[in-house]
Amino acid sequence: MSDASWYYALNGSRNGPFTFEQMQGFLNTSTISADTKVWSGEGDWVSLKDTDLSQSIQRPSGPPPLAATEIDNRFVWALVAVQLTGGIVEYLSGISIWWAFLIFNVGLCVFDEKRLKAAGHLAPQSFWAVLVPVYLWKRAMLLNQNKNYFYGWLAAFAVSVLLGMVGGESALEDAACPLVTEIIHKQFYQSSSCIAVTIDEKLKSGLYRASATLDNGNDINITIEKKGKQIYVRVPQQ
Repeated sequence: MSDASWYYALNGSRNGPFTFEQMQGFLNTSTISADTKVWSGEGDWVSLKDTDLSQSIQRPSGPPPLAATEIDNRFVWALVAVQLTGGIVEYLSGISIWWAFLIFNVGLCVFDEKRLKAAGHLAPQSFWAVLVPVYLWKRAMLLNQNKNYFYGWLAAFAVSVLLGMVGGESALEDAACPLVTEIIHKQFYQSSSCIAVTIDEKLKSGLYRASATLDNGNDINITIEKKGKQIYVRVPQQ
């Protein structure tokens, strides 16, 4: 086996010829691995682990990785819970808290990455925390687990977006009502006050057609425009 007859494939190129001893050196320095395609001088290209070089593969000195069923999945399910909880908070408050999502997502992914490595498994890099579904998908693929938490996160995201939209409109309605009252009193010299505003149609981004219910039982048509944090209400002559 001392003849230089070995080749290995790397990045689409054939490298060689090398001796058996040289190939062992490449293996020890991690230049090649058990799954690297090699050619020993005859036959077809095969994985290194299926040749005599497999005896040179360094075996792990510690225990084997935990089975996928023993992996701690609490942190990834916490990502799902954070997404759903955030949507509920935005719905109730009408305030966007995307920055809180980012902080929690990064923290949970970092903790999860450490737990996976402690269990003897490869883990997606923490920077994928900015794209949580990608992190969850890669995690499931690396561990050969089902993708329930991936689909759970997508469902939670869809619900949170819907809640955020509804909550945003609800907050807009609440903010518009006292403005309607102010306009009626100052411009139309009426004593009626607004008790509720209902958005009827979104005309375009930031512009809505709505109805205002007054304390005298009448409904009037209004328009609401949101520019940044400012809200403008137009009450046409009824």
